[in-house]
Amino acid sequence: MRILLIIHGYPPYYMAGSEVYTYNLARELATNNEVFVFCRFEDKTVPLYHYYDTTDDGVNIRYINNYEPQNATFYDKYLNPKIDDMFRDYVREIKPDVVHIGHLSHLSTQIPIIAKREFGLPVLFTIHDFWMFCHRGQLINPKNWEICPLSNVKQCTDCARFHYNNPTFEERLIEERDAHIRNVMDCIDVFFAPSHTLEKFFIDMGVKKEKVFYSKYGFNVSKIQKHPKQLHETITFGFTGRIIHTKGVHLLCEAFSKVNGNARLVIWGDANSEYGRDLMTKYSGKNIEFKGRYHNDNLQQVLDSFDVLVCPSIWLENAPLVIQEAQAADLPVLVSDRGGMAELVHYGEDGFTFSLGSADDLRAKMQDIVDNPQKLLALKPPIEKVRSIPDDAAFCMQKYNELSKNQVVYPHRPSPWRVTFITNPDKCNLHCKMCDTFSADNRHRLKELLRPELDFSVIEKTVNLLSPHGLREIIPSTMGEPLLYTHFAQLVELCRKNNVKMNLTTNGTFPKEGVDFGADKLLEVMSDVKFSINGINPAINEQIMCGIDTEKQLQNIEYYLKRRKNLGSKSTVTLQCTFMKSNLYELETIIRWAINHGVDRVKGHHLWKTSDSLDVEMLRTAENAPLWNEVCAKCHAIADGKIKLENFTPIDLAAPAIDSDDTFCQFLGQELWIEYDGSYQICCCPSEVRREFGDFGNVNNLSPLEMWNGEKYRSFIANWGNSENCKKCNMRRKR
Repeated sequence: MRILLIIHGYPPYYMAGSEVYTYNLARELATNNEVFVFCRFEDKTVPLYHYYDTTDDGVNIRYINNYEPQNATFYDKYLNPKIDDMFRDYVREIKPDVVHIGHLSHLSTQIPIIAKREFGLPVLFTIHDFWMFCHRGQLINPKNWEICPLSNVKQCTDCARFHYNNPTFEERLIEERDAHIRNVMDCIDVFFAPSHTLEKFFIDMGVKKEKVFYSKYGFNVSKIQKHPKQLHETITFGFTGRIIHTKGVHLLCEAFSKVNGNARLVIWGDANSEYGRDLMTKYSGKNIEFKGRYHNDNLQQVLDSFDVLVCPSIWLENAPLVIQEAQAADLPVLVSDRGGMAELVHYGEDGFTFSLGSADDLRAKMQDIVDNPQKLLALKPPIEKVRSIPDDAAFCMQKYNELSKNQVVYPHRPSPWRVTFITNPDKCNLHCKMCDTFSADNRHRLKELLRPELDFSVIEKTVNLLSPHGLREIIPSTMGEPLLYTHFAQLVELCRKNNVKMNLTTNGTFPKEGVDFGADKLLEVMSDVKFSINGINPAINEQIMCGIDTEKQLQNIEYYLKRRKNLGSKSTVTLQCTFMKSNLYELETIIRWAINHGVDRVKGHHLWKTSDSLDVEMLRTAENAPLWNEVCAKCHAIADGKIKLENFTPIDLAAPAIDSDDTFCQFLGQELWIEYDGSYQICCCPSEVRREFGDFGNVNNLSPLEMWNGEKYRSFIANWGNSENCKKCNMRRKR
């Protein structure tokens, strides 16, 4: 089996509990499987998102450099579209059978959604802390270091305001994270809970009970030797782990500094932080020694140097590996009496506990051990037996195999990567003959041209919400000339601020400020500009695009191309035309002009009939198809690798209908449309056709993420192809 493990850190860069556990599990699974690890390291001397692959003891590892950017937003704490894309690429590359997640901090919480909904993979999750429901991870209030009850919006907002020193931190940010995490939970098939504390917490937070399995951590018990039944000349208390406030190292140092008698305290862990350095300054030399980091492969020597391991955490913990490592060696332990720590120790029988957070009680318990060291020798072996890593891996394999094999799914991204906003449906300065709104042949539609512009606040709110989730691009209006939108300049600025690209289709008239004013601003945010043009010959172009000045249009396009070159912009330029009888023999000229002026692509689409007058223009007829095919071949000969052609495909009227089982919709689960009135649409077909798909809600009372992840849209995706409109759609693509 090809197993992909996801973890926020991995040795040798990180040696805390979840990282060490994943390290041991990966190596054990690799004895009979192909194992891959997707993880992060942190090095500000290396470019952000640089990655490298390596192999360690049969485990294939991809390390990705990721560190928190300056001025990071709250979204950056749990969302990272770049990591999402790197995960997608890795899955496509290694083709795993199952994804097993250890932690998503410093990666992206969208990874389970991508694995499940885009690739149809079984997803399992080992719970190491409270981070999925607590933005700090440890369910403890940093104001007073008191343990929180079940997380809730008000409590978490107050915590965030204090923790981030931001009194204006908004409740909606917690609400959005909570809604997103519940969507993530829905994409996880199995949760492994190494303690009953976390098992109960996740169930209390709404995770289905049947998904959660109590499953203790596994350890290389065969490599851990039993602790000798004799004490050091000086009773040695030891600590191993992260030197941070919630681990209670300050509590341990304070308590031990007041212990009398023949004793010492040895602290193993990275103290290179303000908290750690303060402790070293205050306590080093008072029979307290800070040893620094160690590799888990050297665990035995560390354990052998202790008489008692102390775990003084002030948060509930899960099932600390350090406690169970000590128990595997029959090394006595002294731990806080709450959470997963208390589950592992029976007071006076196989270890000792003290009142969580109490330096006085901890001092008293250590003093008692120093005064009565024979109590250590009288302890029994651990009652809660330490699980071996082979047994743990076997249980994981059982669950992997129980889950269904990879399913063929319709890819459904966590968020639309592109949104089209119908900004100004009834504002255009032309009336092209094929347009279903402004054509002179459709004058009966003019009485309906009363639709208002889309409220800019809707666009602003949508882009601000979706950009952290992976929105890459927007399209303003597919009806009317988008540059006539009243708030177009604000729209450009919104894209720039959110690092979202604009994909623009325009008739090239630049009707408001003119091309010399608009080009530079557009080039800052543009991914592609499609200039609609249907002929280089004015007589042909102006007969189709009624009201255009072809000479001026071409001058504008040339100017834009020159500015693009001068500014070194990587955005592309497309000439877009409608394939019809009137301009059939002009297509070759359009392609030659495009090549000569540095255009990247010529794209076209066959006419969508909007009135009976267009019957003579249709190329998908027995009379016109051969003419199209002949011109199509000539166009490809002219392009000859110098320019990209799109949709220049021969017509075979005798070909069978497209097999819907072997095709997919290029839009579903990928893109979203928002109409001028705020209503959601799920594809780009004409509005009267879209209505037949049903009502998917309105942005004014249903957020885009709620719609996108809602039951109705997900059901439509799952049953795609049943609609008659989908079956006859000519925009489907081959799988």
